[in-house]
This record gives sequence, structure tokens and C-alpha cells, in this order.
Amino acid sequence: MEQTKGRVLEGKLVFGSLDAPLERGCVVTEGERIAWVGSRDALPQQYAGPDWERIDLPGRTVMPGLIDGHTHISFGEARSEEELALYTPVEFRTLKAAWNARKVLQAGVTSAFDAATTYNIAQSVRDAIDSGMYEGPRFAVSGKQLTSHQGLEDSFPNGMEFPPGQAGVLVGSASDIVKMIRYQVKDGVDAIKVSGSNDSLITPDSLDGAAFTDEEFVLIAKEAHRLGRMCNVHARSRDAIIAAAKAGFDVIYHASYIDEEGIEACLKSGSIICPTLPLLTNILEACDGKQSGLMDALQREYEAARTNLPRAYRAGIPFVQGSESGWSPIPYGHWHAREMEIFVKDFGFSTLEAIHAGTLGATRMLRRFGHEVGKLEAGRYADLLVIDGDPTVDITVLQKPSRFDFIFKGGKPVDRTPAQPRRVMHYEKHKIFLNGLYQYDQDTGTGRLLA
Repeated sequence: MEQTKGRVLEGKLVFGSLDAPLERGCVVTEGERIAWVGSRDALPQQYAGPDWERIDLPGRTVMPGLIDGHTHISFGEARSEEELALYTPVEFRTLKAAWNARKVLQAGVTSAFDAATTYNIAQSVRDAIDSGMYEGPRFAVSGKQLTSHQGLEDSFPNGMEFPPGQAGVLVGSASDIVKMIRYQVKDGVDAIKVSGSNDSLITPDSLDGAAFTDEEFVLIAKEAHRLGRMCNVHARSRDAIIAAAKAGFDVIYHASYIDEEGIEACLKSGSIICPTLPLLTNILEACDGKQSGLMDALQREYEAARTNLPRAYRAGIPFVQGSESGWSPIPYGHWHAREMEIFVKDFGFSTLEAIHAGTLGATRMLRRFGHEVGKLEAGRYADLLVIDGDPTVDITVLQKPSRFDFIFKGGKPVDRTPAQPRRVMHYEKHKIFLNGLYQYDQDTGTGRLLA
């Protein structure tokens, strides 16, 4: 069979930028790159011959592959902090992470940012994919996130040793901070991640204060930038958002309680926001009013985010969409585009604005290779989706990989064969006797389970 020179993909073009779509367009790929983009009527004659494979299906949209700005490829769909930090050997975690990376790619995510890892797994998965050993998205990665005793990752009692499997590292002084940043840079991270506040899923006081002092935030940002790395922060609380933005952090995750002072600080520093709300929305939906204490805190945060974050976006702060895939409420291969739907339905984004936040806009987080992905443009990698439908009309189609006719990474069609179901090993999950108390009911003489 004669080898073709490349492909000509025809359809409605959604560029990834905020430019209007092109209704009758073509994208030409040659090797791993995009060779030409433009109107179907202007297709150069050199690409019109029979030695170019032509893909022309009615009602299709061609757009850049998705970018997920907040993943955790090493988390293994853990159901709790205990399961993440204490269970599963590092060797098995690593193999499982490489296996799960393929699911993410098969969901149309051709590039992703890993926002905190256990051990050094994210770096290893990134490098294994880049070296051609495994299939998966192009990754930029953080190491373990730096935390204080008031940060997200220090969630265990003071009397026990900080778990080595936790996705954080405890720092207690300025020298600790500098040492750990330099250590992670030596390990090849793309960004330094900081736990700037706690979390409603961990403690009820997560919405108050910050995990580090203003001076410590400045020290972290200064040292990370000196070494050529981005500096990103988990910051749900008002105080953490303001302190991190004033210190010059590049990315603020969540920012649910941002106020006018925080917005002003972000605009001045150039910080961007990745809200990553699917974790909250999925837990709220799955529990459907159960576990009322936790649900009340999550609902309050979501309502705050729905009020505050659109104001921040309209003020001019760039937004990136993220899923937080890796926890059990966000399994790999699912929900990677849900935040785009949230942006449209709850934040008032146009569909083009939401798509931009998950394509070209998200390349702000991929400094090493962002200039090569995220947009239909000659010279960039041919990381592309061909979709049966129009995401500018129905943004939810991006959550339905069954509607993707093709996923291309570097010009090559992605193998869409689903992974075979696997057996969950006993050492991957914590063990409980019952999910509640089995009490004796004196009136009926029988037992009843109280959750």
C-alpha cells in the first residue's frame, strides 16, 4: 500500500483562539505537524492530490486537542487522603499511572498539567510518554506540593510521621523551603506547587487564613522563578489568594473566595486562575444531599465561586479549565471537559471562551511546549480532534469521546481500543468493616446500620 504524504481534514474549524470559527475549512497535517490551515476553497493545489488522505465527514468540527490544566496522574482514583497517602507501593502506582494516562488521551486530552504528584511518578510518566514508551498526553508536571501544618497535605495527626506516599512535602522554615525547591528542580519538575490554604474536604476551617506567611510566599515565588520554574498554588481562601498573587505566583488553583483585592492583585501580577470545580460539583451530585456537614461546606464554596469567579474573569484574569482527575469523583477518561460546561452554564462564558480556556488559553501553563500545541496553526503539533457535532453550539459534546471520529496526537491517530477491566489489588484500598455503626434497636430486636 502506497504511503500517503499526510492528511487533509475538512469541516468547521474551531481554532482554539477567540477568532470566529471557519465554517468550510481544511487542516492539513504532514508528519507530526500542521502544514496548512485555511478555507476549503483556498486549499493549495499541492495538497489536493490522491497521495493525501482526505477526511471529509458531514457535520464535523476540527479543533485542537483538549488541554486539562489540573490532573493528578499518580493518584490512582483514590477515595480518600488515607488511601492516597498510605496504600499501594510506589512501583505499582507508577505502572498504574502509565496505564491510566492512555485513558486520558483517549478522552481527547492531548496535553495536560499535573498539579501534584506522589513520589516522583508524574515526572516519570511524562518522560516515559515523551520517550515513546507509553501512550498519553504531553505532560507538564509539578512535584509534591510544599505544605505547612496549615496546608492541604498535612491532614494526618501530629503524632504520626508525615506519610511518604502523600502528595506533599512538609516544610517548616525558610531553609526547608529553598532546599525543597532546589531538590524538586533537580528532579526535573516544570513547576513548584504550593498548598497555600486547606480544603473543605479535609477541615472545616479551610476557608480562613493562609498556610504560609506573606514573606514565605514571596520566598517561594522568588526561588522558583530564579530557577526558571513556574510557581502554582492551591488557594481556596481569600487570604491565600491575595498573598500568592502579590508574591507573583503564576497560577492560582480554585480561588473560590477571591474578592476585589484578590482580583486587583492577580491583574497586577499576571496570575491566572484554574478553578477546577468538577471535584466539588461531582461530589455534590453523587451524594445528593447526604453527609450534610461536608456537603454544606462544598455547596457554600460552589456558590461563592459562582459569584466571585465570573467577576474575576470579566475583570481580565485569564482562566484555564481543569478537572482534578485522579480522585475517585473524577476518574481518568471522564469529566476532562466538564469545567468548560461549568464556565458556560454557570459563569456566563461564551462557548468560544470556554473552548479557549481548554485549548490555546491553557497553553499558559505549558511553558516548555505550549507554543507548539493548543491552536489550529501551521507549524504546531497536529494534536487534533475531529468531532461529530459542534462544541460552539453544544459544549457538552466535548465530554463525549464516543462523538470523536478521530483523536490525533502528533499527526498519528490515537488507538481508541478501550482498556480491559482490571482487578483492583487488595493493597490499593483501605479496608473497612462497615460504612457506619450497626446498632441494636431495642424496640424491634434487630440491628440497623447508621451511616
